[in-house]
Amino acid sequence: MKKKLGILLTAMIFVVIAGVIIVKSFTKENSQAVQSDHQLRVVTTFYPVYMIGLNIADQIGNIEVSSLTDLNTGCLHDYQLTTEDMKMISNADLLIINGGGMEGFLEDIEANYPDLTIINASEGITMLHHEEDADEDHDWNDKDHDRDHDEDDTGEQNGDHDLDGEINHDHEHDHGEFNAHVWLKPQLYIKQIENVRNGVVSYIKNNETDSDNSNNTDSMIKRIEENAQSYIEKIQKLDEEYANLGHDLNLSKAVIFHDSFEYLANRVGIEVAFTVPLDSDTVLSAGDISTIIDEVNQGNIRYLFTEQQYSDSIAKRIEAETDAKMYIIDSAVTGDGSKDSYIKAMTNNLEVIKEAITMK
Repeated sequence: MKKKLGILLTAMIFVVIAGVIIVKSFTKENSQAVQSDHQLRVVTTFYPVYMIGLNIADQIGNIEVSSLTDLNTGCLHDYQLTTEDMKMISNADLLIINGGGMEGFLEDIEANYPDLTIINASEGITMLHHEEDADEDHDWNDKDHDRDHDEDDTGEQNGDHDLDGEINHDHEHDHGEFNAHVWLKPQLYIKQIENVRNGVVSYIKNNETDSDNSNNTDSMIKRIEENAQSYIEKIQKLDEEYANLGHDLNLSKAVIFHDSFEYLANRVGIEVAFTVPLDSDTVLSAGDISTIIDEVNQGNIRYLFTEQQYSDSIAKRIEAETDAKMYIIDSAVTGDGSKDSYIKAMTNNLEVIKEAITMK
C-alpha cells in the first residue's frame, strides 16, 4: 500500500512540475510576442528612400522597413494613394519622404494622420529649380508650335498625333517648382542618409518609455549610426569616382530626356543644352521631334541621355537622324529590393558616362 502511495505521489509531483514548465513556457512565448509587437514600423514613400531605410536598419530585428509604393513604381509625380496605402500609413511609426514636392499626396497624409512623424530626407538641401524660362524656347507641347507643324511626313494631322502610340496622354501633371531628384548627385544623397539617420534616432530617443530597456535602446541607436556611416562611406567612395571622372571630362553639350539627369550632369560637369520632357504624360508630335532633330544638328550636340524607366524610341529616332549618340541612364527609382541597388545603378551610370567619353 505504501509503495502504491509513493508511486502516486511521485506521479503527482511530475504532473505539477510539468504544469509549471508549460505555464512558464507559455508566459515566455507571450512575452516574446508582445516584444515583437513593439517593432519600429518605418514606411518609405518610394525606392530611393526605401534604400536608405533598408541600409540604416540592416540587421536590426526590431525595425521593420516597408515601401509605400511598389518597387517598380518609379517617380511619384502623379501617384494617387490607395486604400491599402492608407492602411499601411495608419500602422506606421515613421514615414520617410524624399521631399521637394516629389510626394504630391503628402497633404492628404498630413490631414489624415496629423500625429504621424514624417522625416523629410531632403531637409536643408538646396534643389535645382525647374528652368521654366529656359523651356519657353523648347515648348514641345505649345499649341502654336503644333500648328506650325500641322502635317507630318505622311500627311497626317499632327496636333494630337502620338509617335507609335508610345506616348498617349496630355501633358497635365505638374513637377512643381523644384527638381526633387537630388539622390542622383551622390553628395546630396549622403545628406539624405544623414537626415534619415538623425530623424530615426531622434524619434527613438523622444519616444523611449520607462518600460524600455535603456541598454537595448542605446544598442539600437548605436547600430543605426554604424549602419548609416557604413552606407555613407560606400557612397563617398562612389562620389570620388564621379569626381575623378569629371576631371577628364570634355563632352559636347547633351540633351536629356528627364530632368533627374540634371543632378548627375551637374556632378560631372556635363552641360545640358535642353531637356525634352519625356515621361508617361508627354505628347510629342512628329513636328516636335523634327524640331528637336534640327536643334541637335544646329547645336552640334553629340550626346542624348535618356532614362531606363521610359521608352527610348524617340531618342533612337533622333539618334538615327543626327550625329548624336544615345546613352541610357538608370535613375535608381526601381529595382529588385536589394540594399545595394542604388550603388549598382550609380556604378552603371558611371560606366555609361565613361563610354561617352571614350566615344567622343
